[in-house]
Amino acid sequence: MTTTDTNTNLETRDTSATRPTLVLPKLAPIYDALTPISHLLLRVICGVALMVHGWPKITNPLGATEMVAGIGFAPAAFWSVALSLFEFMGGLFLLVGLLTRFAAAGATVILLVTVYFHWVQLGQGYSGSELSLIWAAATLTFVARGGGKYSIDRLIGKEL
Repeated sequence: MTTTDTNTNLETRDTSATRPTLVLPKLAPIYDALTPISHLLLRVICGVALMVHGWPKITNPLGATEMVAGIGFAPAAFWSVALSLFEFMGGLFLLVGLLTRFAAAGATVILLVTVYFHWVQLGQGYSGSELSLIWAAATLTFVARGGGKYSIDRLIGKEL
């Protein structure tokens, strides 16, 4: 395996000595087939979810500005536009796997801000921020792994 394979190719099976031996080795082909598909599925779901949350902010900029101001970001108009565009366009980029690491990094930051807001500002703790934590973990996966086999990044052979 090359360095590139081990760092960015989710589909490449790790055959190093540190990998645990499969209890049922005959399942290896199933795992190998599911890996790129599951990566694609998670990326598409994350992308669509971000777009779904970004679109209402784009179509209702006043509401988005009020929401952003309500959680203490100033200037609210700037941050609401940034949030709206990054949620929608970042979601679109994740969906198709273009600039995947960049889009995922932005999404992860947005989600960690929502964790902070729910946990600290609203005092809801883990139960109030659980969903954002799960989504942040999912988007962080794409920061670390890239878009995967079925992405535009892979098609053009370039990624951040």
